[in-house]
Amino acid sequence: MNKKRTIVQALLIVAALISIALAVISIKRDYDSVRGQVVSVEAASVTTISSLTIREDSGEVWTFEGAGTFSGFTPSHLNEHKAQQEAITVVYEELEPRVLTIVSISD
Repeated sequence: MNKKRTIVQALLIVAALISIALAVISIKRDYDSVRGQVVSVEAASVTTISSLTIREDSGEVWTFEGAGTFSGFTPSHLNEHKAQQEAITVVYEELEPRVLTIVSISD
């Protein structure tokens, strides 16, 4: 009886460790970021960005897809950044080849 109990406990520990490892892998993502000036903003709604294009100081142009709302960064706020030529930082992920999706935006 003691041997069965030990085996069951060991299997439970292994299962727990596997679950924890899978959770950490799914949570930990490597995001990239780019900083530049707003070139254009396409709004899906008053609060939602459909796409955003920025230009780095090097001249490289980046276009991102919006994926919801971003705290404090409405299309109109981003157009203010464009008008005032203030740089923003976009953190993004590439979910599909050549499709950059916004994760977050900051000043």
